Order: sequence, then structure tokens, then C-alpha cells
Amino acid sequence: MRFRDFHPNVKIRIYVSFITSFAQSLTFPFMAIYFAQYFGEAFTGLLFLASILLSMATGFYGGYFADRVGRKKLMVLSEAVFFGGYFLTMMANSPWLISPEITAFTFLVISAFWGIYGPAGDAMLLDVTTSENRTLMYSIMYWSHNLTLAVGASIGAFFFEKHRFILFTVMTGAVLISLVTTIFMIQETYDAKKEREERERIRGQKDGFLRNYLLVIKDTPFMLFGLASMLIATLEFQLQNYIGIRLAKEVPAQSLFGISFNGVNLLGFLQTENTVLVVLLAAFAAVIIRRFPQEKVLYLGSFLYITGYSMITAASLPLLLLAAMFLATIGEVIKVPVQQSLFAEMIPSHSRSAYIAVNGFVWQGARVLSSLGVLLGTVLNGWEMGLVAFFMGMGGMFLYRWVMPEIQARRAKRHKAEETLSPNHDEKGEVVIGS
Repeated sequence: MRFRDFHPNVKIRIYVSFITSFAQSLTFPFMAIYFAQYFGEAFTGLLFLASILLSMATGFYGGYFADRVGRKKLMVLSEAVFFGGYFLTMMANSPWLISPEITAFTFLVISAFWGIYGPAGDAMLLDVTTSENRTLMYSIMYWSHNLTLAVGASIGAFFFEKHRFILFTVMTGAVLISLVTTIFMIQETYDAKKEREERERIRGQKDGFLRNYLLVIKDTPFMLFGLASMLIATLEFQLQNYIGIRLAKEVPAQSLFGISFNGVNLLGFLQTENTVLVVLLAAFAAVIIRRFPQEKVLYLGSFLYITGYSMITAASLPLLLLAAMFLATIGEVIKVPVQQSLFAEMIPSHSRSAYIAVNGFVWQGARVLSSLGVLLGTVLNGWEMGLVAFFMGMGGMFLYRWVMPEIQARRAKRHKAEETLSPNHDEKGEVVIGS
């Protein structure tokens, strides 16, 4: 499977996502600093909490309606709001007007519509990919996201303070490109009426908002897979919480290889190392993922990831921390694309957006657990916290192994259906995508 073989929607989304992710990384990493300067830290914390809650709430509606009216309509609606929001943000940080109040308002509006856009956009990608090519797609998008984050945030760090208007102008232009591309080039991939009838036939009852999500929650293997992902993801989210606080307190000012740093600087080094390694190790990850079964890659990647972040949670020695981050990042680059691909195998085609919306709680749950880690860290020392992190992560790995037979069964069933029903297979059974 090669990039050129992807469905046109996938190739377009990869190109456009690269542009929008780069533009977004110019500003988003610095928005907390921006709001704190104008409104104070307490208000900024509440603003970000409100944005998360809004995105979660609208995500449920986005997931529900994307399975009922189609993907493209919600994507166009959301991107139109994004364009309007970023245009107002640009004008509110221009030479003619400085209004953090307008910026805060548009920040919330954009967050709300990200909740609507996400399930529809992700479901569209699943609509036009198969078990064979999803891992490659996720690998490319994961690598692209980290590359744009590394480059964009580095540029934004130099220009955000005095040239916000230019950066928001770039963001507005990127969103306009995305909107125009979605309207004129993206194809609708979902027959809403047909899939609604299929859902009602399978369930034996009419569709409904609450009933739809109750059925997702009752899918025990899917929920256990999500719980496993949440437990493991919590380890990395600790970097911004307990680990950062501990390093700031425990690592004194010192120098290594002629570079002076303290605990806060060391945290920045670890984050930079992670981002750079993700970009550099992409080819290595692709080889590992291609040569070995997905299940083994997931277990190996998860174990390296868990071990590395458990060491980072416990240790204070700079060289040990840098080595642990190297280990964790190797695990991350081979784990994440496979994890996303296996997640896609878990969800039925007629309710993809609803499942994706529920899965959004995995990452919010991981953020909550990582916040609780700060409280737990007041009564446990670093090595005890490291053990807690290790056993939490291994609990997630155990859940992966527990649900793996069900994932394999669903994958086999879907693969058989794709071979039998897909018009994109030639008479030899070879995939012919994007023709």
C-alpha cells in the first residue's frame, strides 16, 4: 500500500491537515500565556476548562448527527465557523484593535465546533480506508502532526509576543483553504439514510440520541479498550502535571555538556526530545509496523512507553531522564498508529461518529487522572509514584490483551465483508483505491 493508492479524501485531508496544523501550532501553544497576561491565571484556568467541557458536550451532538446527516455537511458548517472565529480573532489582535475579550469568546466558539467537526472528520477517514491501509494513514498523520508542531511552535515562540496579527492572519488563511477544499474537493462518503435503516434493522427499534450512546456504552470490549488507552495515556499527561512540578522542585541549577539548566529547562528538553524523535523515527516505526503483527507491535510499544514514562516519573538524574524519554518515544511511535488502527476495527460502520465521540472521553479522562496525580504526589515520593505509573500502565496492557480476541474477530468479520462487498477490489482480490 502506497500513499498514491489512498482514496482522494484521505490524500486531501493529509495535505490540508498539514497546513492547518502548522498554522495552529503558531498560536495555540501560547494562548494560555496570552490569556493569563490579560485576565490572570485563575480566569485562564476556568476558560480552558470551559473549552474542554464545551468540546466534550458538542462532541456528542457531532457524533450523533454525523451518523444521520452525513460527514461533509457538518465539516463544512464547522469550518465556516472556524473561519469566522479566526477572522474575528485576527481583527481583535490587529493594529486597529486589541480585544482579549473577543479573543476569549472566539476561543470558546471554536472549541465548541471542534467537538462537532472531530467525529465527522475522523469518521470520514474510516469510511474510505480499510484494515490494510489505516495504519499507514495514521502513521503519516501522526508524523505530520508532530513535525508541524515542532516547526510551528518554534516559529510562534519568536513571533507571538509582537506579531500576533500576522500569525492569526496565517491561521485564518489556512482555515479558508481548508473550507474551500472541503466544499469543492471532498466527497461525501456516507449514505445517512441507508445506514440509519441498517442501525434500526440491527437494533429492532427506532434511532434515538440517548439510545444511540447507551448502545455504545454497552459495548464492553470497546469500553475496555478505551479504558486501557486512558490508563496508558495518563503516564504521558503527567509530564505537564506531577512530573513538571517535581522536576522544578528537585532538580537544582546545573550544567551538562556545557549547557546550564534547571528543572523547568529540563522539562522543556524532554518535550523537545520527544517531538524531534517522533519525527526522526517515523521510518523506523513504519518498518516495525509493516514487518510484525499489529498485536505484538502494540504490546511492545506499550511496554516501552510504560517503562520509559515510569522512569521519568521516578527519576531526577538528567541523563537517566533523557534515556527514559528515548525509550518512551520509541514505544510511542510504534504504538500510536497501531492503537488507532485497532480502535477503528472495534467500531461498526453505521455508528462510527458516535463511537468516535465517546472515545474522546478517553483523553479527557487521562487528563483528569493526571491531575489527580498531583494530589497523590503530595503523599508519595518519586519512586513510589513511578511504581504507581508502571502498574497503571501495565493494567492498561492487560486490558489490551483481554479484548484482543474480540478485536481480531471483528477485524476478520469486517475484512471478509470488505472482500465480498467492496467494488474497489479487482477479480484477483487486490485493492484498487482512489481510481
